[in-house]
Amino acid sequence: MLEKIKFEDNFLDIYSVEPRKIVVYGAGKSFKDFYGQIPHIDIICDKNAKSLGSIYGKEVHEPDFLKNVCEKIYIIICIEDTLAFWEVYEQLETYNLDAKVVHLFDNIAFGYSYAKTVRAYRKLDRYQKLKINIVCQEQMWIYKKFAEKLRDNLLDESLEIIISNDSRKDVDINHHIPCLNFTPYSNDTLMITHIDDEKKIQILKKQLQIARFGICMSKETVSRLVECGIPRTKLCYVNPAQDGVISPKKYVIGITHRCYDQYDVRKRTSAILDILEVVDPKYFRFIIMGAGWDDIVIKMRNNNFDVTYYADFDYTNYVVLMNEIDYYLFIGMDEGSMGYLDALAAGLGTIVTPQGFHLDVDCEIDYPCRTVKQFQKAFLDLQNKRKRKVEAVSEWTWKNYAYKHLELWNYIMKRDDLKTVCKNQMLYEDGVFSLLLEDCRI
Repeated sequence: MLEKIKFEDNFLDIYSVEPRKIVVYGAGKSFKDFYGQIPHIDIICDKNAKSLGSIYGKEVHEPDFLKNVCEKIYIIICIEDTLAFWEVYEQLETYNLDAKVVHLFDNIAFGYSYAKTVRAYRKLDRYQKLKINIVCQEQMWIYKKFAEKLRDNLLDESLEIIISNDSRKDVDINHHIPCLNFTPYSNDTLMITHIDDEKKIQILKKQLQIARFGICMSKETVSRLVECGIPRTKLCYVNPAQDGVISPKKYVIGITHRCYDQYDVRKRTSAILDILEVVDPKYFRFIIMGAGWDDIVIKMRNNNFDVTYYADFDYTNYVVLMNEIDYYLFIGMDEGSMGYLDALAAGLGTIVTPQGFHLDVDCEIDYPCRTVKQFQKAFLDLQNKRKRKVEAVSEWTWKNYAYKHLELWNYIMKRDDLKTVCKNQMLYEDGVFSLLLEDCRI
């Protein structure tokens, strides 16, 4: 069974308490540079053992040589690249060894940590949790909401995330909500909002001399701050989120005439069912006043349309509902609807037939329609207008807001390769894709 020795657990101290044979894996330049710091070497392994022959008088073995080792050992992996380290680690796991493993470039005994030094920011140990501290010093509810939504949407086994009121040294990244005065660290990120005077600009400039990125809420703010002298390489943006609890407001469609029997075609009332065949009930509700609509209303409701129905005409209620509806609907061809005049008096939208005195009013009909197809087109136009607005923010969720921050933090800590960083580049423009990625040589 393998056990990786952590950065803060000094290998030399561990070795002094529990001596074991030491295996060095990797006989390249790194091994030679640190040869004098390794207390004792019993076995050297390298994939290029045949060409290397021996080093410092010791034979270099193929890695498979370790399959025959049965005693407890230490293995020092002298490979700089962290992903390559873990590939070797996974290979060693198949050998059924009883070993404690040291990464030469991630242990305090040798003065390195890619997680904790300026030189360090390469790919982190993918088995190590990313530690994020959300610093929220403000007590305003909106800032607390941003902090809590980030935390709640980043609950994952690969993350350790907390909310506090100050920076911490024992985390990978401090994220500040908002960008107030703080103790700066090189990987800090700042939520930038309400930078509206010269004093705040100067504070932000000073903070970003050390902090890694300022995260704005819009592309426009990034451009404005660049004009104020903030380096573009220090700025990106993540669009804010909406809660996803508000349903689309339905258009209220009003009908205010009676429904005649099937042999009277003046009002063509049964055609409403044909019109609504292509319409999404999510975007419309109906208020109908007038006798004879009972069967049609039942069918409309069976098709999931929200219908408020008044079988009897009541003038008081009629005046009230005229102020509730958005569009007045009339599909008849009998010279005109008196309700059309009241709809115009109320400033409502109109979906009516262009006939009779409808044409004499000095006002254009919003949707003049004669056929079922034309009425369907009118409803679909209204539906698509509202649908476009709803869909415009459908991806602006707290889950996506948090995920884009995580992408940025993984980018900062070099946890992902370039291919992984860019996998979503055709899906959105904010987040990591609003950075200047020229330095993304991972």
